[in-house]
Amino acid sequence: MTLLERDPLLAELNGRLVGARRGQGSFVLVSGEAGIGKTALVDAFVRGVPRGTHVLRGSCDPVVPPRAFAPLSDMAMRTPNGLRAALDAADRDRVFERFLRLIRDQGSGAAVVFEDLHWADSATLDLLRVVGRRLPETPILLIGTFRAHDLDDEHPLRATLGDIPSRVIVELQVPPLTAGAVEALSAGSGIDGAGLHEVTGGNAFFVTEILAVGGATTVPPTVRDAVAARVARLSPDGRRALEAAAVLGGRVEARLITTVALTSAPASGLRECISRQLMQEHEGVVMFRHELARRAVLERLAPDDRVELNRRALAALQQGVVPADDARMVQHAIEGGAVEAVATLAPRAAQHAAGLGAHGEAADYLAIALAQPSGTDDRARAELHERYAYECSVSGRVAAARTAQETALESWRRLGDRLREGDARRALSMYMWHGGEGDIARDMARLAVAVLEQVEPAGRELAHAYAKLAQLLLNSAQDDAAARGWAARARDLAERIGDEPVAVHALTTLAVLDTYAENPTGPLPRGWQALEGALARARAAGLSDDIARILINLVETARDARRYDLADRYVDTANEYLRDREFDLYSNLLGSRHAQLELQRGNWMVADRVANELLDGRTRASQARSRALGVLGLLRARRGEPGVWDALEEAVRVAGRGELQEICPLHAIRAEAAWLEGDLARAGDEAATGLALATPTGAPFWYSEVSFWAWRTGRIDALPEGTFQPYALHAAGRHREAADVWLAVESPYEAALALADSLAEDDLREALRLFQRLDGRTMALRISTRLRERGARHVSRGPRPSTRANPGGLSERELEVLQLIGAGARNVDIAERLVLSPKTVDHHVSAILRKLGAADRAAARRIAVQLGIKDGGGPRAT
Repeated sequence: MTLLERDPLLAELNGRLVGARRGQGSFVLVSGEAGIGKTALVDAFVRGVPRGTHVLRGSCDPVVPPRAFAPLSDMAMRTPNGLRAALDAADRDRVFERFLRLIRDQGSGAAVVFEDLHWADSATLDLLRVVGRRLPETPILLIGTFRAHDLDDEHPLRATLGDIPSRVIVELQVPPLTAGAVEALSAGSGIDGAGLHEVTGGNAFFVTEILAVGGATTVPPTVRDAVAARVARLSPDGRRALEAAAVLGGRVEARLITTVALTSAPASGLRECISRQLMQEHEGVVMFRHELARRAVLERLAPDDRVELNRRALAALQQGVVPADDARMVQHAIEGGAVEAVATLAPRAAQHAAGLGAHGEAADYLAIALAQPSGTDDRARAELHERYAYECSVSGRVAAARTAQETALESWRRLGDRLREGDARRALSMYMWHGGEGDIARDMARLAVAVLEQVEPAGRELAHAYAKLAQLLLNSAQDDAAARGWAARARDLAERIGDEPVAVHALTTLAVLDTYAENPTGPLPRGWQALEGALARARAAGLSDDIARILINLVETARDARRYDLADRYVDTANEYLRDREFDLYSNLLGSRHAQLELQRGNWMVADRVANELLDGRTRASQARSRALGVLGLLRARRGEPGVWDALEEAVRVAGRGELQEICPLHAIRAEAAWLEGDLARAGDEAATGLALATPTGAPFWYSEVSFWAWRTGRIDALPEGTFQPYALHAAGRHREAADVWLAVESPYEAALALADSLAEDDLREALRLFQRLDGRTMALRISTRLRERGARHVSRGPRPSTRANPGGLSERELEVLQLIGAGARNVDIAERLVLSPKTVDHHVSAILRKLGAADRAAARRIAVQLGIKDGGGPRAT
């Protein structure tokens, strides 16, 4: 069939391929409704690529749960570089390494096609994140097709695309065929072209299916009817072969179809399907022309025949007619009602998916296993519930994790297995903590220790329980001495029995305690040295959970100490690690800390974006939600925007009971918000409540913060000994010195607050400048009013609305320059592009660095990328 009205789309694809050959990688997203012609467009492009161009192509599976790395399984059939072996071994890191090597070995200008991304599994999306982020330096053309109408706001593909530099993404929307094109295609068929267009809406597949019926005088009203009309013309053998193919999936080995088909002549039936163009064959693999056709055949299949075909398919795969993994077999076991096979295959498929990093799919397989009528003993079922709880936890399903673990715990108690009961309590304590119930979590951890201390000999389970109790006490910030004691017990027992994972976990807790117990100065203070040592041990042992935990603690402690030089390094390292893995929980925890970090250092637009992305992503981790809401509430208060208390009340609700590291900083935030509104009584109440809960040891930074607001609102006469230095200087009336210290640690808002309390006009003007630069409109209005009341002249009214909408108060011209910096342009290139003198560009760049608080062009470029700024566009909407 002729490809009509697609030349502009083909030209864009070919142009992007030329760009890839020149070193400019890109990700072209081909979108459109089902049957609109996305695959036909890609087929035409692939047929027309220059000789010698390497093309890799694979499709996602239309099954639930989707197979991990399904597109790579297609690609591995044609590549000898070990990708297939890595997939079979469920070695996620090796799969990534082999695939990245594969595209590198293809040379410049290779095309890699991922079809049907609306069905993509999480492991494939993780891979796309990694490849997409490397496209600026990877000379390949990456193509992805998807159905736009199948993507709601929460579809994981949207989050994946958000992690890829926007400058490399191009979306091509395949439009319906026009009436003229449909009339051209139907010429000579005897079918009225205008009527055909009206019924089909220009859907290319629907049009071609109707025309393929031949001899029809009326137009079938649906795709299903059009396909049925074509199937009706097949012989019985052809129909049986087609039905078998429909049950077996989108791309199927020909010999499997002939084995499974309910006919005595399956080979001739299959040849008939191919000759009549209901199916296509390539290198022994047979596929329907479109998934719509396969589904139409499935819908007409008698239920008994469908069950029988699935059972035959399962038997053939188990006999090794073609190579097949457990994920493929379990689909046929489910559809064939083979309960025992499902109970055996689903847990194995879950283990394989988890090994590939697809923890969400692993949880889905385990849920399928647990949904089967109980044919396993109580111990095996309890273990399934524990596995399901873990996979739910790491994929962000916090409530489901807790429920499953509680079920497992009850089973172990009923069985009288004290060792497994104690270990189940230890795991449950962490799921409770993730759900925001810190006090209950600590009680559960203590029960775990109490149970396990009665079991002889002391082993890994007890060491692990010690370590988890220490971690929960550390998180609560209520008793650092107890946390240190339990962590030391865990370390000593783990080292004695040779348990590296527990030893690393305990060492991490001890190192975090050290970071809060020392003066965080010098190139790398002792606490962070210990944390980096624990990280090295975790990496050497392949402890993915501990690696993630340590990285987040490195970010948290560096942020608390206002050591942004360290925090930036750790954020980059953590993002690099977590984006390559489906650790939604840890990614959310990192994101909340990143938002707080950017708020503290004055990058409010970045903080706003990161916090909103966390909330828009519907993160279920209470700690991450609470922190993101706190950031948004404080930003709104400082900017004089509505919705302050909506965010802050919700933040308190989800913060969790007994979590002082969450609750006390929130009281400080709420005290500031009330103070900014002029409600001194409420501000004092919030600060006093936070201070009453806080402890002076273990977390001096947020203890200092809540103490400062208690002093500021008159609830205490003097700041406690050991308060963070700039707060103490501020309270002592040494406002300029306090501001200098705050600026030295990149905290411009706090510096402005210190200067705002000065009596010197120069200090007040400097405070006003800082508030206006940050877009802190509430305090800017307060200070400008005070200056005018004192008779000061030429008081700045702040940036114009167009400047205020830009990051750091950049002017429109400065934003243009930043866009080009973000695209990697040099000053001379910027001067030529904007028709400016090089000296003027130098001035603009200096102003941008100053306003953004960026140390150099690289830092400014990083901020531009974070804000979604690219050549030709402003900041991303938040």
